[in-house]
Amino acid sequence: MIVLGILGMVLYALFFYNPCNYSHKNPNPDNKYQLLIANEESHFKDSVVSVLTQHYSSKPVNIKIIPLSALSQIEPKEYHAIVILHSWYTWKPPPEVEGFVQKHHNCLENIVSFSTSFYGNLKMKELDGITGASKMSDANGYAQKLIEEINPLLNIDKQN
Repeated sequence: MIVLGILGMVLYALFFYNPCNYSHKNPNPDNKYQLLIANEESHFKDSVVSVLTQHYSSKPVNIKIIPLSALSQIEPKEYHAIVILHSWYTWKPPPEVEGFVQKHHNCLENIVSFSTSFYGNLKMKELDGITGASKMSDANGYAQKLIEEINPLLNIDKQN
Protein backbone atom coordinates (compact mmCIF):
# COMPACT_ATOMS: atom_id res chain seq x y z
CA MET A 1 0.00 0.00 0.00
CA ILE A 2 2.82 2.40 0.86
CA VAL A 3 4.60 1.68 -2.41
CA LEU A 4 1.37 2.25 -4.36
CA GLY A 5 0.82 5.53 -2.51
CA ILE A 6 4.33 6.73 -3.30
CA LEU A 7 3.96 5.61 -6.91
CA GLY A 8 0.66 7.52 -7.14
CA MET A 9 2.26 10.71 -5.79
CA VAL A 10 5.19 10.42 -8.21
CA LEU A 11 2.85 9.92 -11.17
CA TYR A 12 0.74 12.89 -10.07
CA ALA A 13 3.85 15.08 -9.80
CA LEU A 14 5.05 14.02 -13.23
CA PHE A 15 1.78 14.46 -15.10
CA PHE A 16 -0.44 16.95 -13.29
CA TYR A 17 1.42 19.06 -10.75
CA ASN A 18 2.01 22.53 -12.16
CA PRO A 19 3.27 24.74 -9.32
CA CYS A 20 3.94 27.80 -11.47
CA ASN A 21 0.64 27.54 -13.35
CA TYR A 22 2.42 27.75 -16.71
CA SER A 23 0.38 27.10 -19.80
CA HIS A 24 0.80 23.63 -21.27
CA LYS A 25 0.67 24.86 -24.87
CA ASN A 26 3.55 23.39 -26.82
CA PRO A 27 5.38 26.00 -28.86
CA ASN A 28 5.17 25.51 -32.59
CA PRO A 29 8.61 26.06 -34.15
CA ASP A 30 6.89 27.31 -37.34
CA ASN A 31 5.36 30.22 -35.46
CA LYS A 32 7.12 33.48 -36.00
CA TYR A 33 6.14 35.46 -32.90
CA GLN A 34 6.26 34.95 -29.13
CA LEU A 35 3.42 36.33 -26.99
CA LEU A 36 3.54 36.17 -23.20
CA ILE A 37 0.43 36.77 -21.12
CA ALA A 38 0.94 37.37 -17.39
CA ASN A 39 -2.44 37.06 -15.74
CA GLU A 40 -3.69 37.77 -12.26
CA GLU A 41 -6.33 35.12 -12.36
CA SER A 42 -9.96 36.08 -11.92
CA HIS A 43 -13.06 35.02 -13.79
CA PHE A 44 -13.08 38.33 -15.65
CA LYS A 45 -9.38 38.36 -16.58
CA ASP A 46 -9.50 34.68 -17.55
CA SER A 47 -12.33 35.58 -19.96
CA VAL A 48 -10.19 38.30 -21.53
CA VAL A 49 -7.25 35.87 -21.82
CA SER A 50 -9.54 33.29 -23.42
CA VAL A 51 -10.55 35.77 -26.15
CA LEU A 52 -6.89 36.67 -26.73
CA THR A 53 -5.78 33.04 -27.03
CA GLN A 54 -8.66 32.21 -29.36
CA HIS A 55 -7.82 35.19 -31.56
CA TYR A 56 -4.12 34.37 -31.84
CA SER A 57 -4.53 30.59 -32.12
CA SER A 58 -4.93 30.94 -35.90
CA LYS A 59 -1.95 33.28 -36.21
CA PRO A 60 1.78 32.45 -36.35
CA VAL A 61 2.08 33.15 -32.63
CA ASN A 62 3.31 31.01 -29.74
CA ILE A 63 1.40 31.93 -26.61
CA LYS A 64 2.71 31.38 -23.10
CA ILE A 65 0.47 32.14 -20.12
CA ILE A 66 1.96 32.63 -16.67
CA PRO A 67 0.74 33.92 -13.31
CA LEU A 68 1.93 37.35 -12.16
CA SER A 69 4.09 35.63 -9.55
CA ALA A 70 6.33 34.31 -12.35
CA LEU A 71 7.01 37.74 -13.89
CA SER A 72 10.33 38.04 -12.05
CA GLN A 73 11.65 35.13 -14.15
CA ILE A 74 10.80 36.76 -17.48
CA GLU A 75 13.19 38.54 -19.82
CA PRO A 76 11.15 40.94 -22.01
CA LYS A 77 13.57 40.71 -24.92
CA GLU A 78 12.62 37.03 -25.41
CA TYR A 79 9.08 38.00 -26.45
CA HIS A 80 7.67 40.08 -29.25
CA ALA A 81 4.79 41.14 -27.02
CA ILE A 82 3.96 40.82 -23.33
CA VAL A 83 0.50 41.43 -21.93
CA ILE A 84 0.12 42.00 -18.20
CA LEU A 85 -3.38 41.79 -16.71
CA HIS A 86 -3.66 42.97 -13.12
CA SER A 87 -5.83 44.78 -10.57
CA TRP A 88 -5.03 47.75 -8.38
CA TYR A 89 -5.11 47.37 -4.62
CA THR A 90 -5.09 50.42 -2.35
CA TRP A 91 -4.02 52.61 -5.28
CA LYS A 92 -1.02 50.45 -6.17
CA PRO A 93 -0.34 47.75 -8.73
CA PRO A 94 0.71 44.32 -7.45
CA PRO A 95 4.34 44.21 -6.21
CA GLU A 96 5.20 41.66 -8.94
CA VAL A 97 4.20 44.12 -11.65
CA GLU A 98 5.87 47.08 -9.97
CA GLY A 99 9.10 45.11 -9.50
CA PHE A 100 9.06 43.87 -13.10
CA VAL A 101 8.62 47.39 -14.45
CA GLN A 102 11.40 48.76 -12.24
CA LYS A 103 13.78 45.94 -13.19
CA HIS A 104 13.15 46.32 -16.94
CA HIS A 105 12.45 50.06 -17.11
CA ASN A 106 14.64 50.39 -20.24
CA CYS A 107 12.85 47.73 -22.27
CA LEU A 108 9.12 48.23 -21.84
CA GLU A 109 8.28 48.98 -25.48
CA ASN A 110 6.87 45.49 -26.13
CA ILE A 111 4.66 45.42 -23.01
CA VAL A 112 0.96 46.18 -22.92
CA SER A 113 -0.99 46.27 -19.69
CA PHE A 114 -4.61 45.91 -18.79
CA SER A 115 -5.25 47.16 -15.29
CA THR A 116 -8.57 46.99 -13.52
CA SER A 117 -9.71 49.12 -10.63
CA PHE A 118 -13.00 50.08 -9.02
CA TYR A 119 -13.49 53.13 -11.22
CA GLY A 120 -11.44 51.69 -14.08
CA ASN A 121 -9.05 54.61 -14.36
CA LEU A 122 -5.78 53.58 -12.68
CA LYS A 123 -2.69 52.63 -14.67
CA MET A 124 1.08 52.72 -14.42
CA LYS A 125 2.48 55.68 -16.34
CA GLU A 126 5.46 53.58 -17.48
CA LEU A 127 3.32 51.03 -19.36
CA ASP A 128 1.19 51.41 -22.46
CA GLY A 129 -2.18 49.85 -22.08
CA ILE A 130 -5.79 50.17 -21.18
CA THR A 131 -7.74 50.45 -17.98
CA GLY A 132 -11.19 49.40 -16.95
CA ALA A 133 -13.49 47.94 -14.36
CA SER A 134 -14.02 44.18 -14.12
CA LYS A 135 -17.45 43.93 -15.73
CA MET A 136 -18.00 40.55 -17.38
CA SER A 137 -20.13 42.16 -20.08
CA ASP A 138 -17.08 44.22 -21.15
CA ALA A 139 -14.54 41.36 -21.32
CA ASN A 140 -14.77 40.91 -25.11
CA GLY A 141 -14.48 44.66 -25.74
CA TYR A 142 -11.36 44.94 -23.57
CA ALA A 143 -9.84 41.93 -25.32
CA GLN A 144 -10.44 43.63 -28.69
CA LYS A 145 -8.72 46.79 -27.42
CA LEU A 146 -5.76 44.68 -26.28
CA ILE A 147 -5.60 43.00 -29.68
CA GLU A 148 -5.36 46.45 -31.27
CA GLU A 149 -2.38 47.20 -28.99
CA ILE A 150 -0.72 43.79 -29.48
CA ASN A 151 -1.01 43.49 -33.27
CA PRO A 152 1.57 46.19 -34.08
CA LEU A 153 4.04 44.51 -31.72
CA LEU A 154 3.55 41.22 -33.60
CA ASN A 155 3.50 42.90 -37.02
CA ILE A 156 -0.01 41.62 -37.56
CA ASP A 157 -2.31 43.97 -39.41
CA LYS A 158 -6.05 44.25 -38.78
CA GLN A 159 -6.93 41.91 -41.64
CA ASN A 160 -5.04 38.96 -40.13
